[in-house]
Amino acid sequence: MSDLPDNNPKTIYGIQKPSLGLIPLAALEAAAGAHQLGADKYGAWNWREKQVAASVYIHAMLRHIKAWQEVEDLDPESGVSHLGHVMACCGILLDAQRHGQLVDDRVRDNG
Repeated sequence: MSDLPDNNPKTIYGIQKPSLGLIPLAALEAAAGAHQLGADKYGAWNWREKQVAASVYIHAMLRHIKAWQEVEDLDPESGVSHLGHVMACCGILLDAQRHGQLVDDRVRDNG
């Protein structure tokens, strides 16, 4: 226990959880920008109210990552980082999956 930052008994449990403080501020701000755009357009947390298809977000992520790969940093429609859009899509997929709102229409190998 000598590696612990204090002698609080809760610390041993707390340090075993994900360290959300390790996510860079730039990443949080980029994702938040994309989430804000979606909230303004479709309503905050809309994917918890209606199911979402994985394929819709997969295609959106690929469009944004390809645009960024082609050296376009910001989405011209939103003015938000393409990478922030990718992060927001990933976050929505993870959250929808956790809350039973994901329609998993990923292509399966039937071979």
